[in-house]
Amino acid sequence: MNEMYQILGLPEDVQTAEASHSREPGKRITLVKPPYFAPLTPPLGIAIIKTFLERNGFRAHCIDLNVDPDLWGMHHNYFAALQSLEDISLNDGYSKLWWILNAHLLAKANGADSQVCKKILRTVIPIFDIRFDENVIRTLIPLVDNFYKRLDVLIDRVNWADSAVVGTSTYTTSLGPSLFLLKKIKEKHPHITTVMGGGVFADDLALGSDNLNTLINEYPWIDHIVVGEGEALLLKLVQGELAHKRLVSIADLSGKVVPMQDIPIPDFSDFNTNYYSLLSLEGARSCPFQCNFCSETIQWGEYRKKPIDRLADQMVSLAAKHHNQAFFMGDSLMNPYINPLAEKLVERGANVRYDGYLRADKPVTNTGFVKLWSDSGLFRARLGIESASARVLELMNKQTAPSTIAAVLETLAAQGVRTTTYWIVGFPEETEEDFAETCDFIREHHKNIYELEAHPYHYYPYGQVASRQYQSYSLYPDDVTDVIKFRVWEIIEVKPDRLERYKRLRQITALAAELGLPNIYSVTDRYRAEERWRQLHPLATKIYQ
Repeated sequence: MNEMYQILGLPEDVQTAEASHSREPGKRITLVKPPYFAPLTPPLGIAIIKTFLERNGFRAHCIDLNVDPDLWGMHHNYFAALQSLEDISLNDGYSKLWWILNAHLLAKANGADSQVCKKILRTVIPIFDIRFDENVIRTLIPLVDNFYKRLDVLIDRVNWADSAVVGTSTYTTSLGPSLFLLKKIKEKHPHITTVMGGGVFADDLALGSDNLNTLINEYPWIDHIVVGEGEALLLKLVQGELAHKRLVSIADLSGKVVPMQDIPIPDFSDFNTNYYSLLSLEGARSCPFQCNFCSETIQWGEYRKKPIDRLADQMVSLAAKHHNQAFFMGDSLMNPYINPLAEKLVERGANVRYDGYLRADKPVTNTGFVKLWSDSGLFRARLGIESASARVLELMNKQTAPSTIAAVLETLAAQGVRTTTYWIVGFPEETEEDFAETCDFIREHHKNIYELEAHPYHYYPYGQVASRQYQSYSLYPDDVTDVIKFRVWEIIEVKPDRLERYKRLRQITALAAELGLPNIYSVTDRYRAEERWRQLHPLATKIYQ
């Protein structure tokens, strides 16, 4: 099979594909992960849904378009062009450059020509405090044009005619490409039922939002919109029970979700797993906490965990099947289940490695616990620290303290566990003194930080725990919104304001650069980060060869 077809899970020959499925015409459900979503792991969500559907008598097939090097490489070229007149490290550049690319992708997907796209870029780029000139604009236009040409080619290589349903797992960064893909499929194959679900409905297009109404009213080629957990909702759609509804959500199931013990193992058979660094699993859904900026509990509802024996069995089974011992745990945090999971993995001699999100609270300062986790294979902890100001942490409802966070970093690092840290800059009411406390904390504890990634605070009117706490306005002028359709929001009279927020973003990333703290976006970055970490913390397991 042609190597690129193999990577993407596309048929090498359309006639062969048609022949292989002709015995059961119209029975297949095709699930697609459009760009952009980092191809660190095979797509977990659609792989679980595939197993769930097939257990209920349907045939399903998954495609990950993020592994195409031309599609994936475009955003790196786009961001390089945007940064060409700026002294921006990737630590802060990616935080705001995605918004510019998203606007451009949406405009093009909605049919805007080059002149209209140029006008939009001239308006949107300054909103994110980026310097540019006409040479930059001229560089950006063909990048997106060629992105959609390449996507068009890949779409044409798939035998969609055999599918009864095509669904996308869509995120904010893949909304434009998802709309483009579903429109083209609907135009060429009107018999296909088109479905959109995914993480975009957690915040940007959350229930009740203007943006969700826009999707419903402006995009008639999307037959169904799935908001919330997809397994049971998509099954009810394809079985016909919910086929009369354009938008379906957990309310259509009377709030009942699939119990975690019944969530099946993901089926990665449609992907060439050799092209992903890690496999993926989830040990739980939702979150037991209510941080004000977060959408997890709104999206997933009540927190629930997978039985530990079942989770350990799935890790061992997938590792053996795909000859890959490394996992990314794809849930919001591992704290409630990591102790029993670690005990089970050690007991079984599982010889796996795993990476996932941890909350920086007191149990993570327990040396015995952390040694157990490290012994069981934990090699990286992703910590949503957000701020090192006690006052801001209280405003966020983080329920932790700077002293605890410092102890967490020290305890994890002492066992060699890589500490990737995430920070929110410019949370509402953050003062200069609060921000200075965060910078001082990073400077003091940088040797226990593996990676630093900072983002400016972003507000959504629906989907976040504290969404209705503020009044907001549409950030882009109407002539931009008329083209891209979907609104980006800002809080009215918020302090710190946008200018100050992005100033602080530059400051924190300059500090990270000064201290040698990376935000890893390339293989070179990864090896430099590894060399630094293993010099600082000799107990760190060698992961990257």
